[in-house]
Amino acid sequence: MMAAGPKRFPMSKPQLIAAIKNEIAQAGPMPFARFMALALYHPELGYYSSPGEKIGWKGDFYTSASVHPIFGELLAKQIAQMAEHIGEGPFTLVEVGAGKGTLCHDILKAIQQEHAALFTRLRYVIVEGSPWLKEKQQEWLAPLFPERLSWSDDMPKDFSGIVFTNELIDAFPVHRLRVEGETIEEIHVDWKDEAFVEVFLPPSSPALSAYLHRLGLTFAKPVEIEINLRALDWIASVGRSLSKGFVLTIDYGYPAAELYSIKRPKGTFLCYRKHKTNENPYEEIGEQDMTAHIDFTSLAEAGKSAGLEVLGFTDQMHFLMGLGIAQRMEGPGSRMFESEDAKKEFLAMKQLMAPDAMGQTFKVLIQAKGLPADMKLAGLQFKPFFQLD
Repeated sequence: MMAAGPKRFPMSKPQLIAAIKNEIAQAGPMPFARFMALALYHPELGYYSSPGEKIGWKGDFYTSASVHPIFGELLAKQIAQMAEHIGEGPFTLVEVGAGKGTLCHDILKAIQQEHAALFTRLRYVIVEGSPWLKEKQQEWLAPLFPERLSWSDDMPKDFSGIVFTNELIDAFPVHRLRVEGETIEEIHVDWKDEAFVEVFLPPSSPALSAYLHRLGLTFAKPVEIEINLRALDWIASVGRSLSKGFVLTIDYGYPAAELYSIKRPKGTFLCYRKHKTNENPYEEIGEQDMTAHIDFTSLAEAGKSAGLEVLGFTDQMHFLMGLGIAQRMEGPGSRMFESEDAKKEFLAMKQLMAPDAMGQTFKVLIQAKGLPADMKLAGLQFKPFFQLD
């Protein structure tokens, strides 16, 4: 048994701690994935379910959309090209997990201004699980795009269009395992001596062992890894719901062979609070974000089982280059020594491209259903292309 939390919980939500303790008392130690689900998504007390700034300089982390509107504008350009491949008729654009609504605003504004014909046949649906975020989105966005925008608790069914996410799947609850040779143990959370502690128990689901077996993962030394089973179920459900179109996933992660490596003996799990990272999920429970990098190999395979074929997998830097960000940077770049506003704009765009940060940390996976696998997309015209096998 390994202690993994202080006996006091500064900044944590006492009612949330009590709810987790009560569940442990009734059912025994819970898989870490369950603890993470409660900490982030408890209906009233979870980090994402409750009020408070999460994104931007007043929050706990940045997203690409919060850095500069160019991100949404270039996504709109790629979406318009995808719409041409799908063809005429009703076109549904589904954003899952829209945060503050910034990306939705920037995409719709750009389509309205640059692609008027598409805008008239567009239905933009936000699937949002947080009541607080949904309310904030509706207050801001509904008056701006009343005929184009709607909200739903569930994915639409049998539609043609695009499903896209930006930093969504990394916050799905993950199972954390310790693997050495043939030995597989799962981290569970227990309550002992007025503190949460981690205990290593047999895997809570046969799907975890099957996941490791499918990838052929073995480690000569002890390694901790994260497995995101929910991501596989989610992408499969998206594939079943989409009759024709694209799935665009932007998030941080790696192919399985790179993600699950002895070079990462403690995995990739992190917590975010006020733009600082830590590895202790048992502090500030309900008040900090929790994430883990995505296994894009398994995400692609799960999508394929539902008819989603991979068109390309690249990083954000090369994706934005293909959509013309370099040309858009020329104007503010030429004025940056004369204008403070131009300098700020140029540096913000540069942040989206930075190889040691957002530019290469974030990856872009594009899958398609019911469309030719050899089609050309602007965002995929520049290498690198990463292998997902």
